[in-house]
Amino acid sequence: MVPLLTVERGVIGISGFVLLLLLESVWPFRRPVESRWRRYVINFFIGGSNAFLLSVLLGGSVIAVYHACALNRFGLLFHLGIESWGNVVLTVLALDGVTYFWHRAYHGLPLMWRLHRVHHSDRDLDVTSSGRFHLTEMVLSAIFRLGVIAVLGASVSSVIIFEIVFGFSNQLEHSNLQIPEPCESWLRAIFVTPDMHRIHHSEVKAHTNSNYSTIFSWWDRLFGTYHFGEAQQRLIMGLPEYRQPDDVTLGKVLAMPFGPPCAMGPSVATAPLSTA
Repeated sequence: MVPLLTVERGVIGISGFVLLLLLESVWPFRRPVESRWRRYVINFFIGGSNAFLLSVLLGGSVIAVYHACALNRFGLLFHLGIESWGNVVLTVLALDGVTYFWHRAYHGLPLMWRLHRVHHSDRDLDVTSSGRFHLTEMVLSAIFRLGVIAVLGASVSSVIIFEIVFGFSNQLEHSNLQIPEPCESWLRAIFVTPDMHRIHHSEVKAHTNSNYSTIFSWWDRLFGTYHFGEAQQRLIMGLPEYRQPDDVTLGKVLAMPFGPPCAMGPSVATAPLSTA
């Protein structure tokens, strides 16, 4: 089952990415402020090289740890005897919840923000933004998640299913699409939608420090970081420190963690957002 799920994970990930890329190219929600192809080159290079380097650097180690934990029945869920679909459901919920707090740490701790601002420096938001993370951030997050998985006692199958759901949610919420009403409001009551996550990428500091969830939107609601409004077209994507195309060339993006501090503000005013 596991090899089949691994193949399905790759197929679903690539298929979802291509589908969203085509849909937003034909029916974009917002006009880009920067050359689409210029951004594509940068984001594809970063996302593609990350995927390759992570598989080389950590791929074998991650699989080995997963199987070792499963064989030795290590972790909370194994200890409680929770297997099969119960293991899957609790793994998805737990890992998504932990990722919410991990995301908040990237915004709250200066050293982690240095890494994460690579992602937020994108001056447009579309499905290619879902892979725009500095390699150091990806390695750090992978190691952290591996430790959580070991303690949790998630089965290999549960982890792969989580990564399928998490990966597609990450692609969808970054896509340049608008889900029509009332479907958007219904979905947003449970899941993170593009409209909800777009606010998180606004250059307004109060917006950037909100809506940290990836799969389920209720984490933001529970912990007081949910923010929503109707000013979608007026939001300015990116960071105030990197407003010009020359500020976000490939070389400068890769070197961004080692540059001067970034304060996530001051910001350009937008219409007030509600918490409805």
